[in-house]
Amino acid sequence: MKPYYEQDGITIYHGDCREVLVDIGRVDLVIADPPYGINTKSDGQGKLSPWADLCNASLWYELWISSVRSRMSNNGALWSFLNWRSLVTFQKASCAIGWPITSLLVWDKDWIGPGGSQGLRPSYEMVALFAGTDFSIDDRGIPDIKKSAWCGHKPSGHPAEKPLELVKWIIEISGGDLVLDPFMGSGTTLRAAKDLGKRAIGIEIEERFCEMAANRLAQGVLFGVKP
Repeated sequence: MKPYYEQDGITIYHGDCREVLVDIGRVDLVIADPPYGINTKSDGQGKLSPWADLCNASLWYELWISSVRSRMSNNGALWSFLNWRSLVTFQKASCAIGWPITSLLVWDKDWIGPGGSQGLRPSYEMVALFAGTDFSIDDRGIPDIKKSAWCGHKPSGHPAEKPLELVKWIIEISGGDLVLDPFMGSGTTLRAAKDLGKRAIGIEIEERFCEMAANRLAQGVLFGVKP
């Protein structure tokens, strides 16, 4: 497949990651931010239970997680963002493919998000770590809670954008030279990899975000972030 963008060791592919991954070689690290839920029958409201949706979504999770695992070196790892609603989907997929979640990182946003009058207001998300057989984190003093300030305003305009500094930190503690992001979005993982002198591959199904990421990579300062 011809790259959408290729420069300075950073490559972007426009397409479905399940199809593009077939032509991808070995990578050292995978950072993913997939859709947190894939509705296949209902939205969980009214008479239908959302349980069928969660279980069916896990089949899709099994496919992409298995695909990236087959491309990952033994000393590599997959870090995938999720929230409490999608945790059961990850757990079911993990059990189905026989690759247990090694750790759950709690990302403390240092910000309280909006919420209704009944529930608690959200201030965190999570990142699941799936470790390769030979993966290790050198610094054994790292806890499973990481504060990284965020807010409702996303610098790039992508609705699910994650903090550049958080992604940089994940790359730094994980090691490796070639990073893969199968759900690239606005290109945060690729920007982080480039700033750290790493090679990276991003895959994105929506062309408008491919263009956004390419522009972000081409500029030294963008969205108020200094490399």
